[in-house]
Amino acid sequence: MMKKRETIIALILIIASIALAVIFIMTASERPLTQLEIVFFQVITLCLSISGAFIFVRQSAIQAAREIIKPHARSAFRRLLSLYDSLSRLATTITNARSPEPMKNNPILEKLEAIVTEQIVTADDALQDWTDIVPDDVDELRKKLARMKKGGK
Repeated sequence: MMKKRETIIALILIIASIALAVIFIMTASERPLTQLEIVFFQVITLCLSISGAFIFVRQSAIQAAREIIKPHARSAFRRLLSLYDSLSRLATTITNARSPEPMKNNPILEKLEAIVTEQIVTADDALQDWTDIVPDDVDELRKKLARMKKGGK
């Protein structure tokens, strides 16, 4: 959303710069301009074009950095997914090992369950951090997790 808005703003600034240059040329062809008018037109045109170009360059640099990081990020993200899956299996095993009667539950299993739950929350936070770098992979994982929760794999 923000990227689209910035792109629109950059386009408006650059188009305004071009329009002002055209107005400058048309005005200069009709009558001689004073030095103050020339400087005024040039400064405004320069500011508009530099502002628009700056926004475009910043977006381009961010996109280029993401493209450079993506291959490395994918392998690190796969390792995080492996860890997440392993923790999820461990949590399921602990849950299945618990006694149906609350009085007979093993305190060691409860401690393990708390530790695993904490690690899963940390893995969830790490997955959220990866959204900026590999958003498609994170979306795919979320869909996979939603399917697993519904019971279909």
